[in-house]
Amino acid sequence: MAARENLLIDIGNTFIKWSRHGTGGDGAASEATQTASGRMLIEEIPDLGDAFRSQEPPRLAVVSNVAGTKVRNPLLRALEVWPEYANAQGPVHWIVSREEQCGVVNGYRNPAQLGTDRWAALIGARALEPVDPVLVVVCGTATTIDLLSPEGRFMGGNILPGMGLMLRSLHTNTAALPDADGDYLNHPTQTVDAITSGCQHAQAGTIERLFRRHRAEYGDLKCIISGGAGKTVAPRLSIPYRYHENLVLEGLHRISLTL
Repeated sequence: MAARENLLIDIGNTFIKWSRHGTGGDGAASEATQTASGRMLIEEIPDLGDAFRSQEPPRLAVVSNVAGTKVRNPLLRALEVWPEYANAQGPVHWIVSREEQCGVVNGYRNPAQLGTDRWAALIGARALEPVDPVLVVVCGTATTIDLLSPEGRFMGGNILPGMGLMLRSLHTNTAALPDADGDYLNHPTQTVDAITSGCQHAQAGTIERLFRRHRAEYGDLKCIISGGAGKTVAPRLSIPYRYHENLVLEGLHRISLTL
């Protein structure tokens, strides 16, 4: 039987991101290199079928969705470019946050209430750092900062507005602050740069504060940073870190290996 690929889909609050990874020739998933990927705005989900049309049907689609039920049907219709997925009958796996999965134990009071994007990111981080404690930082519409113990237990985490929300809130809720792109500067001398620099300091400062607090308990603590704004925030950090393009898709890939 020819090898086929799994399709991994991360539906966030602003963007939908996807990638494809190979599977073993017998249909069983195996470690594999990413073969294709893409990203678009949530509003563009109806156009996703055009991106998939030229591709072979995947063995399985594994989906994390934090955007609510409104995107479920548009996604299923996009997948119908493949006959196997017509009439919502195809092999689509919508992940849920479990008590335990892929070596991660969910420490939330109600495990099902943990966002599936955070759950997948934790699983991705555990796969990358299977022994050490990890501060898992994902910078998206919101910035999430979650702690994994050396044993793989999710100890809890924090959520704050992401870079984009911080910038827009200053423009929306003030009379004079501009809605324009600025640059990060050590000594900003115009308002747009002051806003951008201040918001980046706020993101980096929160991450560093939590890292130092948790490192008092876990001396060998690692930090992995990911997400759309991760490349912007990471250079402002004064702590050691590892950057990963998309921890959610990494986690979905690890979950797909078990399905």
